[in-house]
Amino acid sequence: MNIKIFRYYQPSCIIGLVLILGGLIVLANKYLGLSLAIMGTITFIFGIIDKYGWKYLPFLFWIPNMEGRYEGTLSFSFRDDHCQDQKGQLKHVKIIHQTGSTITINSFTYKPDGTRSSPSISKDISVEVCKDGTYQLIYTYLNEGSTVQNFPPHYGTEIIKFIKNDRERNLSGRYYTERLPFQTKGEFIEMKYINNDLTHNF
Repeated sequence: MNIKIFRYYQPSCIIGLVLILGGLIVLANKYLGLSLAIMGTITFIFGIIDKYGWKYLPFLFWIPNMEGRYEGTLSFSFRDDHCQDQKGQLKHVKIIHQTGSTITINSFTYKPDGTRSSPSISKDISVEVCKDGTYQLIYTYLNEGSTVQNFPPHYGTEIIKFIKNDRERNLSGRYYTERLPFQTKGEFIEMKYINNDLTHNF
């Protein structure tokens, strides 16, 4: 079993759940005449929880449900080849896919003419709980670049906060890239949860 499947579980819940499942399997084998393999069955059950059940068993996990589509503003800046600071704002979208063991963030920006930028796709994400009760996500991402805009694929880093209250879910944070020839940086403003539509064509 991949140990990463347990990264977002409450540690005490893992032990308790394994013991309960193991006991139930032993009883089922003994009294129902079944011949279930304990480890194989437990692995199968955790796989179902990881893919489908995590939304309905939130007490098993120490992170909240962040899944969904968020829209807001990307405020960017970079220094051009004349050493002049260039700044601007564009509409920005983040789509968060989540399971019990993984979080993936797909991002893109709407350019001034209404077309979409090339997508940025997150790599492995680190999640930590902040003192104020919010959750901070730190991750690198890969942007595939654009032949139309004549910039190559590049990596970037994002540090965002997930903020949830009784009525809404929001994201905020900042980013920087290794994009050549001009490194870019900026922040995300008023990234609000829109809906749970995770569809996109990239």
